[in-house]
Amino acid sequence: MNSFSRKVLIFALAFAAVATVGWFGRKAYKAATERRLLAEAQKYASQKDLRNATLCLQRVLQLDPMSVVAARTAADMLEGAGAPAALSWRIRAVQLRPAEMEYRFAWAKTALKIHDERSASDALSGVDDAGKTTAAYHKLRGALSWDLRNVTEADKEYSEALRLEPTNEAIVLNLATIHLASTNVNTVNAARSSLGQIAASSHSEIHATALHYLAADAETHKLYEKAIDYSTKLLKEPAATFEDKIVHLQYLSEAKDKDAPVWLKSLEKQATASPVEAFLLGKWMASRDPATALGWLQSLPLTIQTNQPVPLIVTDCQVALNHWADLLALVNREDWGELNSYRLALESLAQRSQGQKTAATVAWQKAVRLASTRLDSLSRLSQVAAAWRWVPEHTEILQKITVAFPKERWAVDQLIKQMYADGNTLGIQQLLANVQRDNPTDARLKNNLANVYLLRNSDLEKANELAKEAYDASPNDPYFVSTYAYSLLLQNKRDDALKVISRTKSEYLLIPAVAAYYGVVEAQCGNYDIAKDPLKRAEAAKLLPEEKELVRRAIARL
Repeated sequence: MNSFSRKVLIFALAFAAVATVGWFGRKAYKAATERRLLAEAQKYASQKDLRNATLCLQRVLQLDPMSVVAARTAADMLEGAGAPAALSWRIRAVQLRPAEMEYRFAWAKTALKIHDERSASDALSGVDDAGKTTAAYHKLRGALSWDLRNVTEADKEYSEALRLEPTNEAIVLNLATIHLASTNVNTVNAARSSLGQIAASSHSEIHATALHYLAADAETHKLYEKAIDYSTKLLKEPAATFEDKIVHLQYLSEAKDKDAPVWLKSLEKQATASPVEAFLLGKWMASRDPATALGWLQSLPLTIQTNQPVPLIVTDCQVALNHWADLLALVNREDWGELNSYRLALESLAQRSQGQKTAATVAWQKAVRLASTRLDSLSRLSQVAAAWRWVPEHTEILQKITVAFPKERWAVDQLIKQMYADGNTLGIQQLLANVQRDNPTDARLKNNLANVYLLRNSDLEKANELAKEAYDASPNDPYFVSTYAYSLLLQNKRDDALKVISRTKSEYLLIPAVAAYYGVVEAQCGNYDIAKDPLKRAEAAKLLPEEKELVRRAIARL
């Protein structure tokens, strides 16, 4: 190697070394900066300085948009302060780590904490099969069922959670709470006694929760003085929150207690120093009288009025009162940062309500574009579109979610429900085919896709295969039984179809779709008397066009 070649080689090696050091140096600097910013965010959060804490976390995400640690930290920080924005960050964490169920459980838990049952249901709908075997899942399902007033289901879920965690005192407490709703006097008395013992135990970590449940039970039975007594004890707990004070205000108001106005004034004074507390109190006031709530909110210092999450409840009041010009003025003069897609949706609502259709459409399109890569933002737009009964816009958002986030089963289910109402069998088939490719082991998706293939006489070999796989996975599911039996019928395996469909429990025949296939199979096999009642039930129900035609032809055979 001559002298020139050696110099070139040495230069190349030196350049590579410098580049390598620079690359890893930048990565190390970036990691160190992220750690510093996260530490600063936590410090600000401990001082209740949410604004600066959020700015630190936003800087982390600028350095690393995929930082699940930043998303989780933001959610923890905001939830600890009682801010509703915590939910968005929980959903963001799920978007970043869709396969890790701990983040989905955290999403559901936060949603339940702020009483957003729909979002909690959305979160739990995406839990995988392994996650559904855990106590964490059953506890959350139990809490959701209880909030939805489904006592039987709540009891079932918490009982399963207790089986998995037999020493968990919190589950025992939850079961006792559920038993308060029993129609059996002895069961109710035993539950109250159990909760009373937990509440009286200062050593119990959950005695404050027991006090909360006892107060709520007393309120349910209009025993307001008892509710106030339990609530007063709860407020003496070190961990008592501003939300607990609002609940106490609720009990005082229901009892028409003379202290209610005084307590309200004290909370109003306290809330003037905190946007989160102003939001929480404003939300309670708005549930009773939006006009009074709006008047109080607009009397707050400007720094509180314009600081999130206060604008969220201000706009809620304006929507409730049809103050469209004021709403438009508010959303047009402020930047809502992470919530700008929702701000644009409100702008669209105000413009549409004032007859400004073109401007409303433009604002909505901007909202959709801004939300397009964010599951949390799309979820919010889905909820408001549904609440405002904007059917085409709701469908549009659901379609975007199913394409970008196929693991979000709630969006798939809602979109199918809409297509079902529209009689769009082809649309259902196309959607399910796409989603099933991303979730190849999901038995319910297999069954539903097989069902529409069979109805449309499309790809029957694949349909028969999927129907059998779904049935084998869960042979007692009435929908799987119906699809598989119909599949066998189309293969001219009448005896096998009859054998499968005959296992359908009588209570499942109250479900119109199940009754339809039951009646069709029985009629095709000549059992007209057995088929008659299920077919009549199905005939009167809302079914897909192809299903209605099946029922019509089966009835014609009777």
